Parts: sequence; C-alpha cells; structure tokens
Amino acid sequence: MFRSSSRIRFRIVLIACFFCLMSARAFAVTSSESQTAGSASSVPIQVVVNAKAAHVSTFHGLGAELDPYDRQPSPEHWQIVQERLDFARFGLVRIMSSAYDYCLGFNAKGDPVYVWNTPDEKTQKRFDRMLTLLDYAQAHNITVYLGEWLQPGRFGMTSPDDPRWPRIVSDFVDYLIHQKHYTVINDYILMNEPNGSWMWHQTKPDYKAWAKGIRQLRKDFDAHGLASVQIAGPDNSGDEDWFADSVHDLSPQLGAWESHIYAKDDAIFNDNIESDLNHDRALILKFDRAGAAKPRIIGEAGGSTGKDGSNHRNLNVLTFPYGVLMADFVTQIIRAGWTGASAWMLDDSEHADGSGVLHMWGFWDSSPKGDISIRPWFYTWSLMSRLFPRGASILSVDSAPAVPRFRATADEWTTASGKEGSILLVNDSDAARTVVVHAPEFASRKLYCYHYFDQDRPVDGKGLPVPASTDLKFPANDQGITINMPSRGVVLLTTSKP
Repeated sequence: MFRSSSRIRFRIVLIACFFCLMSARAFAVTSSESQTAGSASSVPIQVVVNAKAAHVSTFHGLGAELDPYDRQPSPEHWQIVQERLDFARFGLVRIMSSAYDYCLGFNAKGDPVYVWNTPDEKTQKRFDRMLTLLDYAQAHNITVYLGEWLQPGRFGMTSPDDPRWPRIVSDFVDYLIHQKHYTVINDYILMNEPNGSWMWHQTKPDYKAWAKGIRQLRKDFDAHGLASVQIAGPDNSGDEDWFADSVHDLSPQLGAWESHIYAKDDAIFNDNIESDLNHDRALILKFDRAGAAKPRIIGEAGGSTGKDGSNHRNLNVLTFPYGVLMADFVTQIIRAGWTGASAWMLDDSEHADGSGVLHMWGFWDSSPKGDISIRPWFYTWSLMSRLFPRGASILSVDSAPAVPRFRATADEWTTASGKEGSILLVNDSDAARTVVVHAPEFASRKLYCYHYFDQDRPVDGKGLPVPASTDLKFPANDQGITINMPSRGVVLLTTSKP
C-alpha cells in the first residue's frame, strides 16, 4: 500500500493525467465498442496501474470446490471436465470428504481401522474417488485445501474435542503425504462451517470444543512429522464473533485464514464484500503476529440471491449476470488484500440431497444424465484463474472518479520467458462506462483483450473463452487505452498469450 505522501503525489499525477487525457485522442478496443461510445458516461473513468507498488505480494490463486462425486461422471464426461480444468489452471481446490471414506471404525483394542490396511470394497470405492481428485491436483501442481465435513458420529465421535477425531485425521494425512507422496496437500480444514448448527450432532455449536480439537490436531500433525501441513480455518460462514475469537485464540495453530461468503447481490453491488474483508484483514494483522505472511482464502465463494428454500440450488448460476457478479466478488476479495478464493462449486454432480436431487451451484452438471454444457459464469471465473495465477503480485490500482458498481484490479507474475500482467475491469451496472486504462510498465507490450458481455463473449469450438482482440498495445506516450463498456460486463486485458 502507498504511504500517505506517496498517495498525495500519485493523486496529483492521476489528476494531471486525467485532464491531459480528456484532450488526447484515444482509441477503442474494437470497432463494435467504438460505435457505443456515445452511450457511455461523459466522464471517462481513469484507471491507473502502478506496477511498482504491490498491494499483495503473493496471491494464492483461484479455484473451486472439487469433492468426491455423489454422481460419478462417465469416463467421457470426466475427460471433458479435466479439459476444462486444464483451461482454468486453478491455483487451489478445496476437497472435503468424510472420515467414513477412509476409516472403518475402531477395533476391540480401541485402535482405528483404515481401508489401506483392511480391504473393504464399499469404503475403497469412496476412497478411490478422492484419490482421483488428488491425483489430478498432484499432476497439475494445484494446492489442495483438504478437510472433513463434520465429526463422524457413527464412530461415537459427536464433538471435535474428542481426541480420536484428530488422531484419525492425522493418520489419514500422514498416509497421503508419507506413503502416497502427495506434495500438494498444504492445508487441512477440521470441520466445515463449525459455527453452524447444521454441522453438529443434536447440540449447539461449541466454539471451545472446536478450538480444543484444532489445538489437538496441531499437536498430532507435529507428532507425525507434518509440520509443513497448515491447519486452515476457521471455515466459518458468517458469524464474525467466531472468526474474531479464532484470530485472538488460535493464531499459533491456524496457518491459513479461511472463511466462507455467500453474498446477496446488493452486498456485492454496495462494496460490502470489500469493506467486510478489509475489516477482517485488519483484525488478522493486529492480533496475529505472523498474519501478514499467511494465506487469506475465501474457501466457499458464491452468490446467495436466487437460491431455493433448500439452500442447495441457485438458479442464478444459469444466467449471464452471475458471471459479472462473481467477477465483482473476486475483484473485491483481491482489493481487500485477501489472497485467494474457491468457488462453490465446480460441478453439480458432487452433491445430492437426501432425496437424490443434485445440488445446483456449479459450472455444469457432469452426471451421466446431466447437462454438461458450460454455464456462463465459468467464462469469467476460468479467465480470472488463468490471468490471476498462484504466485502473482497484486498491483496497486487507483480509479477516478469513483463511480458505483465499477471496480478494477491488476496483477503481475513472472514466467520462464519474462513478466506477464493482467488488468480486470468490472462494470456491474447496466449503465455504460468509458474507461481509460494506464499501465506505463506494460507500454509497447502486445495485449489480448477478453470480453464478457451478454451478446459479446467469444468462445472456441469447446465453449472456452477466446480473446475478442489480439492487436492492442499501450502507447509509449502513456495516453492509455480507452475501453468502452456498453453495459454490464467484464473486460480482461493481459499480456499472457492464450
């Protein structure tokens, strides 16, 4: 972040650039955009990217919930899913399962019985489904946030402070890392949404019991030689008190800060995501001595407007606007100094309710009888994942004048062939916006421009995004590039070749 004196100098430069640019001749990204310029705002928004000032030094990437499937895709559908995952280049995935997927219970001596030591066909099938996902992550070097949904009540464990639960978890992770040799399991989540009554066995949420389980798991991990595996949490959904208590009490045990957000449309429109996450980040930096270096991840990110009464289906994921909303959501996460997000969820086929009805919150439905067509929001999420990769630096970006429902962010990363960078512009309003983008450090670099508008989102034969323009460059005189956004939509500029 800029210090105060730097901010003053920067704003002076920005204002000077603004008046200079108002009289300068700028060019449109495409001919179709130039035709809409008359309908755009009369005062262009000046977006200035400062590649010399990192807002976040290390971004941990974007990804999605990728759980063992309730409705296993056919081999043909699984191949298509992998091709789409290859395109998205996720930096992380969240994989949650159950103790019943690897543990058969306890023997007469009270020792756990595991499927890798005692064959059991039904359990092995569930375990193999998890290993398939871990194999994909390992092959593509995707960071895995691994975890278990809730305490295994069938084994008599009804509270996370039962020491047997951390014990079997540490044995499980030890097996995956030291015997299966997975190197991508860096983080573990003990209990999904522990603040929620829906996750407890006929009892109210108990913060003290959960915190005791976290402390015990850290001890068990260390005893197994798993010091490199961080515990991520608190994995809360809402409940600011639970999050604040975790920051105050469990900073030594939690190596990654991770929460869930399901946001209503109005919360996204009104910047509530950014302001709330700024508050949480400030809390971490104040009370966790090592907090600045820890990942800050939204482990489940989704919109809540449009969901049905079961909370398992959201019809808005079928619509074009959801792709803009989720781009705005991610932009606010990034601008608030958080370092990654996992979309809820990759694929409807991962989860079904008690009556067998699949959840609907994914990018598609790969079940044998499902519609595997790509839903619109994969367009923006996959591009953001590709162009805001793990290891990138998030750059400082200023915009003036400030207008509602418009946001911008940018990043830069290093490859074997040199530095690459991307700029993300989100217009979450139906009002047209004219945006003049300045990025002096990107001057004279070839740019690829992606569009996500209702009637303008180019794709290839497989339905995957392709650039709308491939012949742009920032001018050497820093006049900037004019982007006309005729309506609600997203533009991504990048130096990274498709």
